Amino acid sequence: MAHDDPRRPGELVAAGRALLTSPWRTAEADRSLFALIRRHADVLDRWFTQRLGYRLVVGADTARLVKSGYIPPDRPLRTHTGLPFTSRQYVALALVLAATASGPDRISLRDLVMQVRSAAADAEITLDGGTGDRRALVTALRFLIEHGVLRELDRSVAGYEADEGADALLEIRNDRLAMLPTPALVGARSAADLLARARGEGRGRAALRRRLVEDPVLYADEVAPEDWAELRRRFGEEARYCEEMFGLLVEARAEGVAAVDVDGGCSDTAFPAGGTTAHAALLLVEALVARHRDGATAAALDGELADLLDRYGRYWRKDALAEPARLRAEAVGLLESMSLVRWGPDGRLYPRPAAARFAPAVTVNEPAANEPQQGTLL
Repeated sequence: MAHDDPRRPGELVAAGRALLTSPWRTAEADRSLFALIRRHADVLDRWFTQRLGYRLVVGADTARLVKSGYIPPDRPLRTHTGLPFTSRQYVALALVLAATASGPDRISLRDLVMQVRSAAADAEITLDGGTGDRRALVTALRFLIEHGVLRELDRSVAGYEADEGADALLEIRNDRLAMLPTPALVGARSAADLLARARGEGRGRAALRRRLVEDPVLYADEVAPEDWAELRRRFGEEARYCEEMFGLLVEARAEGVAAVDVDGGCSDTAFPAGGTTAHAALLLVEALVARHRDGATAAALDGELADLLDRYGRYWRKDALAEPARLRAEAVGLLESMSLVRWGPDGRLYPRPAAARFAPAVTVNEPAANEPQQGTLL
């Protein structure tokens, strides 16, 4: 395709956004998208490598963006129902990968279970074979099936959850299996070592770009002063990179920088959004900015939430009234993930500068390391 093709910039942005939000892409899941990635693989790989320190691997029918250097704390793997993986499910997934790493391309579920138990024994992990272990294993297998690493040839793995004797025939895509681990695994001898390797170096321009495109907001007090000064000095270039690669519009204020996803196509979590948790979070952050600029105690949060439940509870999901503490935790968690609030050392919840977007013309206080500081609006 010629470089003067008017479709090329839009295709590059579409492919870049898709890989940034979901780094694992298969041809059977979206053939037109995969064709774009294959068509522009050389440019995309150069961009990701040189600008973000990531690496793009593209095979015949699989694309894998290998991210390293930054681990967002709120991006868990999710089950087919959208729930975050539990610790037990992560362990089950790791054991399945260990059990299938050098195996045949077809295996029965019963044989796979035996190999998983053998891998667990080697790792000194105790599996009791109970319902919880079986459910976690099925979750891990379904995750791999949904991502095209395994395929059910005869019967379903779901039966194993209720019946320990259930069997199925699985096909293993060993070529895709080999693409799952990251280079950070090599030589890691503990979980702490693995996480340290994956986090990489947190300084420098590439590190700041990673933060900028992976998180809703990058605050100045979260980075070294010299890195912040360099980012502001090269702001025009950084803004051009973000727009060229992902269609993000970058805004800079005194408190930080935000990469704005205008149409939401580059965001894994939309906010504001529909649904009980998102609606409660939006109303809660408005209340924080309007009435709790100096921080809200747990009692104040409960009071605000009780008022919201009185006003909107009949429109929200049924368990919101029955479990207000759960709703509060979900709403606050969503606001934290969007960089709109943070807990202070005094145990209060403070609105962050970006929260001012939800209450125009209001100035927000946010605690620094020792005492609250006044900030302008982001």
